Amino acid sequence: MNEAYVLLNVDYKLQKNIIDQAKKAPAVKSVRTVYGIYDVLIVLESDNMQEIKNTIDIHLHNIDGINNLTSLISVT
Repeated sequence: MNEAYVLLNVDYKLQKNIIDQAKKAPAVKSVRTVYGIYDVLIVLESDNMQEIKNTIDIHLHNIDGINNLTSLISVT
């Protein structure tokens, strides 16, 4: 099982909408509000690494209100 973590800096006024949209994206296992440098943590999981890549590149990058997106791919 492949896993990835996406850390977002978002426009606070759009945060709820961003979370709702992210939850609908393929391969998304969970979406959490976090405190610190980042505002939102998205955990992705799939047997297919291409599905994770497409979720990040297509679905998440197209959500309005994301100011910065950092992807971390877990390697085992």
